[in-house]
Amino acid sequence: MKLSPLTIFILGASLSFIFITYAVFQHFMPNRAEADNFEKYADSLRTEAEKMPRARQRVALATKMVNDIAGQWQQVVAAKTPLIGVRNGGIDLAVNRWQLTKDARDYRNNVQRAINRQLHVGGVKVITGPEVPMPSDSAQSVLEGYFNYPAISFPVAIFNLGTVTVRGTFDQISNHVKAWSFMPHYLAVADGLRLTGTSPNLTGTYNLSVVAFIRGDKIYPPVPEGTAAAGAGGGPTGGGGPINAPTAVGAGGVGRG
Repeated sequence: MKLSPLTIFILGASLSFIFITYAVFQHFMPNRAEADNFEKYADSLRTEAEKMPRARQRVALATKMVNDIAGQWQQVVAAKTPLIGVRNGGIDLAVNRWQLTKDARDYRNNVQRAINRQLHVGGVKVITGPEVPMPSDSAQSVLEGYFNYPAISFPVAIFNLGTVTVRGTFDQISNHVKAWSFMPHYLAVADGLRLTGTSPNLTGTYNLSVVAFIRGDKIYPPVPEGTAAAGAGGGPTGGGGPINAPTAVGAGGVGRG
């Protein structure tokens, strides 16, 4: 059968429409959607890339703040904490517990001497001075009782020394009380000052507390209950060495030391 030109044209147009429709729905539209997705992804990457300089600036600022605070804290450590070792006026908690019972008493005397020196700042006359308490002789409890570890997450000695009474002029007593804030190697707080008498002969009474943050990051492990002491120079065989511990920062009475 011979097809007319019109029929041929209609068949050609129909086939072309089929091919075009197939190409649009099977190739062009999916490819266009994928291209749109890639474009959106590229936009998101550009957005994140634009954030990077600001993020780096924030990181640099945060790092600087941390370093500044660390530097300030190291200044506090240098000025307001005891040195390591009783010979230096401080204490070393890395020694075995039997040695620590002896060293803690020596340390107590170091603290008392430091307080005695501070008591005379300002030119006052000391009427009633504080006495630093003695540590326990027990190797099982000296660290826990005197240095409050691990009850507090880092070793710290806290001395609530009660009432101090001094005599002098108003300026002498005022300067004396203020000077506790500058006590070397310790954080000292004098509060509740009460003055009696007639100027220039005044009597000042106040409460005194002294805190010692202990330097070091090693602490000897606890002594087992019932273990006999082997002398101040060492412990029983197999006692082990110092263990890692949180770092804090980190000397006689008016009647002793």
